[in-house]
Amino acid sequence: MSWLIRIIKSYFSLPVWVIIWISIFLVPANFAGFLFLETISGFWIALLGAGAIIFNLGFVWLNGGFSKVLCIPHVIFWTPLVAFLGYRLFSTEMGEPEYWLTLVAFLVNGISLFFDFYDLKQWRNGHRQVAGYETEPVRF
Repeated sequence: MSWLIRIIKSYFSLPVWVIIWISIFLVPANFAGFLFLETISGFWIALLGAGAIIFNLGFVWLNGGFSKVLCIPHVIFWTPLVAFLGYRLFSTEMGEPEYWLTLVAFLVNGISLFFDFYDLKQWRNGHRQVAGYETEPVRF
């Protein structure tokens, strides 16, 4: 239980705007794909969007909190997702629910990638602290 408390403390050590972004925009936009699995966009959002988040659960658990290493799965999974969703938005006719899902996921993941590429640069430059536990480097 103490490991879970450590992770929760780390989450709430993140800047408030990051907590809001993750909780209100990022996670819901990616998991919304599961509500539209019968659509092409919904399938890929669920697979790649939520896939990055699920993959990061391992990093969070391994490191006992949140760090810039979480940007790596985002960059790997969401770069092709954003490219694919952008292509679909401008080249494919979709029904209204799928269109809005595609647009929201494209915007949310695109904005997130902007910050993820910045975090990747910082991570490569040695910024590997766990939020809330800055004196402890991440294990990966």
